[in-house]
Amino acid sequence: MTAVDGERKGLIFCVLEIILAGLFPVITKYGVGFVNPIFFAAISALVGAGFMLVVLRLRGELKKLFTREILGNLFLIGFFGTFLSSILFFTGSNMTSGVNASILLQTEPIFSIILSFFFLGELIRKKQVAVTLLILSGTIIVLYNGVLSINVGDILILLTPLAWQIGHVLARKTFEKTNTFIVAAGRLLYGGILLFLLSLNPSFRQYQLLTDTGIILLFLFQGIIVYIGSIMVWYEAIKRINLSKATAIIAPYPVFSVILAWIFLGEKVSIYQLVGLAIIIAGIILLSRIRSEKREKRPKAVMDIEGHPRLMEDKKFTKYSQT
Repeated sequence: MTAVDGERKGLIFCVLEIILAGLFPVITKYGVGFVNPIFFAAISALVGAGFMLVVLRLRGELKKLFTREILGNLFLIGFFGTFLSSILFFTGSNMTSGVNASILLQTEPIFSIILSFFFLGELIRKKQVAVTLLILSGTIIVLYNGVLSINVGDILILLTPLAWQIGHVLARKTFEKTNTFIVAAGRLLYGGILLFLLSLNPSFRQYQLLTDTGIILLFLFQGIIVYIGSIMVWYEAIKRINLSKATAIIAPYPVFSVILAWIFLGEKVSIYQLVGLAIIIAGIILLSRIRSEKREKRPKAVMDIEGHPRLMEDKKFTKYSQT
């Protein structure tokens, strides 16, 4: 497969991710109306993990999930990508509107650009910084919403993309050692176990709900369709294109979320949310048009023992090339 083919497939996976990611805040907002957020996150993640374990068993790769070489990475991916992000998002969603949650998640490109630059060798240009500030201004308008105050739930939602991006950076590095099935399964398994241990707290657990058919179907949909579907499609995308670029491309998914929240949750959209969303989407479009680049090593001149200049590879000095 050529680099161009890989880029195209990555873009296709990003489009699919827009749909699946759009479902996430809406289903979550609906679910936490009936189930404790932590318990909902724990059972949903474990349902997804159980499904992935069956898939790995059928693929003959179950043992790879516990290999020492990647175990630490998988645990951290589960901690940031599922455990911490779920606590932040599920708790925050219970304290703010589904529309606000969908839009505020669009701060993710800010975290993606910064982390990708420092840990994945991707490049930040001045234009990217300017567009990122534009996205941030749209977020502030959403927070304002006619009243100069910040809800605690909004803050928790704003921290969620940071946890996601830390998990994505770790996942991108782990792809060098294993495949997306293993990483996705590890994220849900280890993150789900941590959430389950937390849900043992009497104030969180609601095992009596597991006898309700409607609640069970909700867990199955969230765990298999939303969790697994979204994670697998996303990992296939960032395996092929830069993380910062992929994050920018999928960022318009709140449009889909807002429509669903309006239709199924009966939430009203204010003029501030519409203006903020418009600014954010405009910023995302500009950001996605910036070339995806990363740093490469370049040689520098040094003096040998005889005093003659020669070239030596230096990791600190880099040139930039399009990927």
